Amino acid sequence: MSKRPKKSPEPSQPFEFGCSTDIFPLEELGALQQRGPRLEALAAGTVAPATRAEEHFLKVARDEAEPTTLDERAWLRLKGRREFERDQAAAAPRTRAEDYGIIEWDKEKCWW
Repeated sequence: MSKRPKKSPEPSQPFEFGCSTDIFPLEELGALQQRGPRLEALAAGTVAPATRAEEHFLKVARDEAEPTTLDERAWLRLKGRREFERDQAAAAPRTRAEDYGIIEWDKEKCWW
């Protein structure tokens, strides 16, 4: 009788990207959907790295090393996108340019 390998348990909730996912290639999107919770926990320091690959991931997440794996590239893109959107939200809202009561020539002179 052959034993089936145990499947890793599925996460109870989908990974929360916290940003727009339009810029992610499909491979990176899939990697984050599958392993994003673990990567998030590693980067936040709530779990300790269990492998050398996870230790390297932490160096990449801290900008101490260059990314070499799909997960590392996906994490850097996610980190950058979250930062970009956070900065955009914090920026002052754009105000409309003042027109000083000047009417555009076409609106003033054209009867149609």
